[in-house]
Amino acid sequence: MELTPLDIRNQNFHKKNFGGVDPEEVKAFLETAANAFEQMSRERTDLTERLKVAEERVNYYRQIEKTIQDAVVTMQRTVDDVKATAEKEAEIIVAEAKARAVREVENTKQVAENLRAEIEQLKQLRANYFIRCRALIRGQEDLLAAMENDQKELEALEQQPKRQNPPMGKVLA
Repeated sequence: MELTPLDIRNQNFHKKNFGGVDPEEVKAFLETAANAFEQMSRERTDLTERLKVAEERVNYYRQIEKTIQDAVVTMQRTVDDVKATAEKEAEIIVAEAKARAVREVENTKQVAENLRAEIEQLKQLRANYFIRCRALIRGQEDLLAAMENDQKELEALEQQPKRQNPPMGKVLA
């Protein structure tokens, strides 16, 4: 039987014939009240122990939570540091690539300019070669023409009737 404070306050004992209370009934009530309070004391002790264990668990989980939060903060800082480092490295790589590209463009422009100059020299050499070839061909043509003329003159001389005594001072060529 569970005993509440209201039960204790409202407990009525039967009166005996001579105006007293039944000692057996009082003794039984006191026994019941003592058992109830004993039970409540055990339950209170048990609940206190359970509360203590629960508080220890809560503290343990709070420590875990704090550790996790600290780890998350540390990890976020690390991620931020790595990200910042990566961004700096990326900027350096981009800057180096741009500088290399500028150098390569300048080198390419220089090579192109050198090639243009070389092409112009080759064009000039070709033009000079054509001029010399034409001059050589004309010279050879003139030489051939002179040789033909000489041949024709020689043939014409041979075709003329031969004189018996040619004058002494003249020699045929």
